[in-house]
Amino acid sequence: MTGEQRRGAHVLDAVLDVIAERGLEAATMRTVAAAAGISLAQVQYYFRSKDELVASAFRHVSERFDEKLATIDLSGPPRKVLREALELWLPLDDGRARDARVWLAFSAASVTSPMLAGIAAATDVELRVAFARLLDAAIADGDLAEVTDAETEAGLLLAVLDGLVIQGLTLPAEERKAFLVQSLNTHLDRLFTP
Repeated sequence: MTGEQRRGAHVLDAVLDVIAERGLEAATMRTVAAAAGISLAQVQYYFRSKDELVASAFRHVSERFDEKLATIDLSGPPRKVLREALELWLPLDDGRARDARVWLAFSAASVTSPMLAGIAAATDVELRVAFARLLDAAIADGDLAEVTDAETEAGLLLAVLDGLVIQGLTLPAEERKAFLVQSLNTHLDRLFTP
């Protein structure tokens, strides 16, 4: 993100608000300007087109996740660290449900948008690498004796995470947390069974 666009972070936050509430298709330059409480010209000062605005917002949400991930204490047991990382993505509360809706909207759009596909692919690679490192640490500790390929297992873990996000968002809010916690526990129990 350039220095000018960093100053436009309030615009990117407004994009995410619009997407969380009304979906990606509602994130026009005008609706974002209204959500940010600024003029259309101010949005256009930072972003020349809707495509540039949406791509920047996708990078912005990825950077916000990276910032959250950086707060996790990596010195703990690998299973605990992995759980904390996975729970950042899961819609376990209102804030994470909002973030998950935004992420899901971007992920779905990346299937047909080459620009968004590149951002999604780069983020997925970062996640797989991070998960593989945690799994390698668990293998080194003897917690994952059955796992011989941490990279493949990390890809599967990302697929489980994607599925849990989708399944969780389709449930009524009052049922969501119990389902997600139980499902994540079941998967981690299978993975970490000696």
